[in-house]
Parts: sequence; structure tokens; C-alpha cells
Amino acid sequence: MTKMKFIVTIFIVLSSTAVVSQNNIMDAFNKIKGEKVLENASISFRVIDLDTDSAIAEYNSYNSLVPASTMKIVSTSAALVSLGSYTSFKTTLQYDGVIDSNGVLLGNIYIKGGGDPTLGSNYFLNKDENASDFMLKWVLEIQKLGIKEIKGAVIGDASHFSYEGVPSTWLWGDMGNYYGAGTSGLTIYDNLTYLTFRSGPLAGDSTFIDCVTPCLPDQKFNNQVKAADSKKDNAYVYSAPYSNLRLIKGSIPKGRDDFNVKASMTDPAYQAAWDLEYYLLNAGIKIQLGATTKRKMELAGMQTEENRANFYTQKSPSIARIVYKTNHVSNNLYAEHLLNAVGKKRNNGGSNSGGALAVKNFWSKRINTKGMYISDGSGMSRMNAVSAYHLTSILRYMKKSKNYKSFYTSLPIAGKSGTMTRIGRKTYASGRLRAKSGTMTRVKSYAGYVKSKSGKNLAFAIIVNNYNCYNSIMTKKLEKIMVAIANH
Repeated sequence: MTKMKFIVTIFIVLSSTAVVSQNNIMDAFNKIKGEKVLENASISFRVIDLDTDSAIAEYNSYNSLVPASTMKIVSTSAALVSLGSYTSFKTTLQYDGVIDSNGVLLGNIYIKGGGDPTLGSNYFLNKDENASDFMLKWVLEIQKLGIKEIKGAVIGDASHFSYEGVPSTWLWGDMGNYYGAGTSGLTIYDNLTYLTFRSGPLAGDSTFIDCVTPCLPDQKFNNQVKAADSKKDNAYVYSAPYSNLRLIKGSIPKGRDDFNVKASMTDPAYQAAWDLEYYLLNAGIKIQLGATTKRKMELAGMQTEENRANFYTQKSPSIARIVYKTNHVSNNLYAEHLLNAVGKKRNNGGSNSGGALAVKNFWSKRINTKGMYISDGSGMSRMNAVSAYHLTSILRYMKKSKNYKSFYTSLPIAGKSGTMTRIGRKTYASGRLRAKSGTMTRVKSYAGYVKSKSGKNLAFAIIVNNYNCYNSIMTKKLEKIMVAIANH
């Protein structure tokens, strides 16, 4: 054999090996795509080699579809780059007026929010901490000023963000529930309310709400929840931002004395002011006027004093740590705060619409965003539309970013952590593949990274809309594709 023939033979063998390896991914994909449950579905799929910047498998990769929570890849990566991994949100205690020689504040105490989603959050508590422990610290800081009486009020100021509450494109059936908690410039306790139910012993019996935590005045509940044989929480809360009335329907397990249902908090800034007032009163500090918010005062035609003295600032965990929690547990509230914060930083205000525009503009300078439509940061909105091309392009950009480590570690590990714990167990993907998942009714998606069995650094994305089976069944099907990618 001549030297030239030898080289040609090696080239053909290597090329054939690459094609077979690539086809193994497409074989797994095509097997799933051809199933009857996907005959009405729309799919966008792409796998790229990060080392060569080339696509090694794709199908309708430019088709824009509803991504569900893989939308968090778009928002959290933009937040890391725009805001900085080590940046923190700040909440500031302030007062106006003067403190006289008798310790009387002739003015008001303010809680000036800075868009921190983690204030009193369960996701950042140590084992020996309670969610409201920071309130005790705040009381001490007020006492350090020598204040014994407040002639004004405790005022929650959430004006750092707009007062939208939730994105305009969220569904009415979502926003009252725990996963539909909206943003506030002054967020507290994950913007959650816990409703403790008591249910009758028989299926169909009535239920009763015995406790609401945290407590807030003027809350009214239209409770239509029934006891059921099911062991699951099938209760759904219907409510809107700043509303005092909540309709609750569905069912909870029968024969329970303390069954908790989580609902979204309707006015976090008011909750923060109310709670601080409660703790101050318990500490023996008199307060002349009731707790309120800057928003409530403005609606009543009253103005708050803008000339205030800052006396204590509380910092949040870093953006990197917040992004980690956002992606690991798929926290919608955190994602929306990050979106709004990007908008605030890029001079688009602190609104959802401004944040969405800012994130879109951010990515338009770095990737081809044709066909990308952003309506929120969490993926709750069905008005979002992105493609596998968009997601893999973002993943490729972040691979070269100085924020890559923070972003990469935020993605759950297949078979090990977060929303990927049950994916790829006892396969090569376990412990090697990291991805963000997305799930809504008739929507399933995954996007992330893996170092394949052959040593290739790959990024992938797959979005499926309108399939004819349960989400759990679609999860198993897409799992096979991800395992094939890991085995590339």
C-alpha cells in the first residue's frame, strides 16, 4: 500500500467513525421523533461541539417554541454577565425627621427595598435560623439610634422595581400559587404565604383554614377546597397582586389537622412593614401610625419624604449564589428578580417589560436573536419563544465567558442534584451532564453541557411542544436522547 493510499484509508475510517458517532445521537432522536405521541408535536433540537463551534446533530434547530423553565438559561446567564457574579442586592433601613432628646422619632422608619429576592428566604437559612431572624437585627439597629417612640409609621418602599407584581402574560391560574409569586422591589419570605388547613374525615367533606403565616390584616379567603382520598396537594389559589381576596379551589387529603398549602404573597412590601412594626411593638417601641407602604400612600394622594437618613444596610448573597439556587430548584421568583435587575442596570427601569427588553438587547449584541421572544425571566409565560439554536448559542457564549464557572455550576447534575436528580441514573450521563429542565402542560425541554464519552465538550438543547402523553413519559423519552449525547 502506498503512503497516499494509507492516508486516504485512515481518513475514511476516521470520517466513518465520526458519522457513526453523530448518527447514534440522531438515531436516538429519530426513534423518539417517530413515535405516535409526537405526531402533533413541534420539536427544536441541536447539539454542538464547543471545541470546533460546529453542530453535530440538529432538527428544526431554528424553530422558536415555548421553552418553559429553560428560559432561565437566557435570564440567569444575562444576569451573571450584566450584574457580575459577586454583586449583591441591598435593603436599606432609613428614617426621616429628627430624633429628639427623649428618644422620640418625629418622623417615619422606612424599609427601602433594593430588589433582593432572598430577604428571609428559606433557601438561604442555616439550620438554626428562622426566616424572620433578620427582623430582630433590624430592631436592634433601630434601638441603637436611641429610638423609643415613633410618631410616624413603618413604611415599606418597594419603588426600586415597578409595581406590576407579575408579568402581564402570566396565567390567572398560576399567579395565586407559590410558583406564581411575583416580583417586588421589597420582597420578603420568598413572597409566600402558608395556609394551614384542617380537613374532614371523609372524601367530599369541607375544609377549614386555621392559620395564615405570615399574618397580614384584611386578608379574606373564599375557601372551596374539599377533603379527598388523594394524598396530594390539589388545592389551587386564585389571586392577584395587592388583592385582599383569595379564592381557593380543589382538594387536600382527608382527615388532616395541619395540612399546609403555599400561596403567593399579594403585597410583600406591606408584609415587611407590618412585621417590622410587630417586632418593634414587642420590643416596647411605641408607634403612632399603622404600617403602610409608599405605594399605598401614593394611592391615597400622600407623598413620602425623600430626604431620608440611611442607618443600616443588609446585603443579599451574591448574584452567583442566587443564580445557583435559581437554576438548581427552578425558582421562578428569583429568575424574575434577576430579569428586572438587568433592566434596572441597563436603564430600562425595574419593570418586567423593561427587563425583558434589556435581556433581549443584551443577547442581540452577542448572538443571532432572530425569532427570540422574551416575556419573562422564569419561563412561566407562554408568550416566550426560543429555539434550540438560541439556547446552544447562549451556552457556547457562556463557555467562553469569565462567568462560566458560576453559570456551569448553577446547572443541576444528571442523576445527582436539583431538577436533574432522576435523569440518567446508572448511565454515562450521571454526574457528567449538567442541564436546566423545563416543564409546563404540553411543554418539555432541556438544555445544558456534557463532556461525552469520547472526550468532546458538547452543548445541547431540545424543546418539545404539544405532545400527546404525560410529562413523565416525555421525560423518559428525552432522557434517552440525553444519554445518547453523553455516549457520543
